[in-house]
Amino acid sequence: MITQEQIAKKLGVSRQLVTFALAGYPQVSEASRKRILAAAREMGYRPNPHARALKRGRTGIVALWVPDQISSHYNHVAREMNRLVKQARHELIVSAVVSAEAEEVLSHVPVDGVFAVDASVRAHAYLRLPQAGAMPLINMGAERCDNADNVLVDLGSGTREVMEHLLGAGFRRIAHMTYVRDDRPKEARRMEYMRTMRKAGVAPEFIYYPLSEQQRPIARQLIQDYVRERGCPEAIFCHSDDVAIGVYRGLCDLKIRVPEQVALVGCDGIPDTEYLECPLTTLVQPVVAMCASAWQFFQQRQERPNSKRQEVALKPKLEIRESTRRG
Repeated sequence: MITQEQIAKKLGVSRQLVTFALAGYPQVSEASRKRILAAAREMGYRPNPHARALKRGRTGIVALWVPDQISSHYNHVAREMNRLVKQARHELIVSAVVSAEAEEVLSHVPVDGVFAVDASVRAHAYLRLPQAGAMPLINMGAERCDNADNVLVDLGSGTREVMEHLLGAGFRRIAHMTYVRDDRPKEARRMEYMRTMRKAGVAPEFIYYPLSEQQRPIARQLIQDYVRERGCPEAIFCHSDDVAIGVYRGLCDLKIRVPEQVALVGCDGIPDTEYLECPLTTLVQPVVAMCASAWQFFQQRQERPNSKRQEVALKPKLEIRESTRRG
């Protein structure tokens, strides 16, 4: 392995000058910098990340926690976070957190911080650990986490917009397809759906599905069974786009036309929803803005560890397409 000492010896300069040039220090002249960088490339020099981490007291590695690695939405979040992390010349470790015990998902590789997406229970558990003070946690998504920096997505207001769109179009039997089976304040989609339905004087109707790696085929079969037993709702608002796509395929199998016989809405805004024969209306989550804000919060937290808590609330966008248009 080529060292900075060897580069300095070849060029007849000090080791400190080589270090400053490779680190980008401004006091090095442009001519010296170019000469040293050219020699480093020619000799095949590569910086030692472990030595750099020890010197800086940082690893250059961050962790991303997601509820699962099945959802197309969380895969989108992971790709966008990885893009930002790579731009900053850091590395990203992605973990699906299932257990509420944060110790079980902490990597054996030390990290500089944690980004937790829709995982507030795990985030709260993590914040109780001794190492939490040295590794900041940025909470992201629909659920707030006390004692952490928060980048929130207001899915409550987004759901209200979905329901106003459907109710305003004259739909009354509107079903919500979800895996959430109880009323929890943090479950903004379920809670706002119920609130707007009751305000309109219409009884809520739930179609429940289990979380699975086979989400689309499960939703496809489930909606067929549901329609055969209880008839078809006038409209269906799905917890995610993956489920909405499975429902769409199941309705097509039954020769039920979207939107002529049933309107269909998803949530997340994944690209697949645009490429069906009938493009799906969806609540688009602001993934790019969410990740950018989270990364900014993380950088600011590293620079000022004891500064006050940071928080921003972002709004999703209702993208109305053919699946809810009639006439």
